[in-house]
Amino acid sequence: MDWQPLYHWINELCQADTDQALNHALGKLTQLLQADSSLLFLVDLSTGETESFAAGLSPRSLAFMTDHSYEDRYLITYLERNQLGHAVCLQELLPRPLAEVNGFLERFAPHFDYRYSMGLILPLVNGRQLGLSCHRRRTPFPKGLEQILQGVGAALLPWAQLRLAPRLYPQLHLPALAERLTHAECQVLQLLARGMDGSEIARHRGVSKETVKSQIKSLLHKTNSRHQNHLLSRLRQKEFG
Repeated sequence: MDWQPLYHWINELCQADTDQALNHALGKLTQLLQADSSLLFLVDLSTGETESFAAGLSPRSLAFMTDHSYEDRYLITYLERNQLGHAVCLQELLPRPLAEVNGFLERFAPHFDYRYSMGLILPLVNGRQLGLSCHRRRTPFPKGLEQILQGVGAALLPWAQLRLAPRLYPQLHLPALAERLTHAECQVLQLLARGMDGSEIARHRGVSKETVKSQIKSLLHKTNSRHQNHLLSRLRQKEFG
């Protein structure tokens, strides 16, 4: 697989500011993986809250899959066999005769009738998980796709962190400090507080690493902070009212 288009795709995904734009970006990944459809989801295990996105599926089918994930024999088997963090061929993990037990495939077929599937779930912070799967109707995926999917999953981690950030890290409200900072510097400060590093901020904002480095240097100067960790420590201690 040519990884260069994937880098552009990740940037597009991080810039997506609506669910429609995100689903459109996912459609491009589906093409890169030579799949007929793909699913992307974020789930909070403590609350059961799930965000699901899809390419190649109708909104009705996506809603069905999300609402009935507790019945998904492939998902259940994946977790029961401690495959978390690994990309696997789901039909090899659970052969079709076993998946047909209790009518699982029959119930799901009107909404999700695919014979070949690759899946991956990655653990995130605070009991959250990132899931990605791709699917084909007629022919198996080429050999080596597990490794490719593993790489795609790793590339998705900055997006997942960005997507979850508003819930994990409340917005900073620092009116006194904001008066001394430019709008760009305020954005960089927010992203630093969410745990992003310089490279991730550059990708998120669509600028060079050198630009971000210069903005961080300006932040340190304007806040009289010795280094980046000193600045973040002072933020946590709420020194900037």
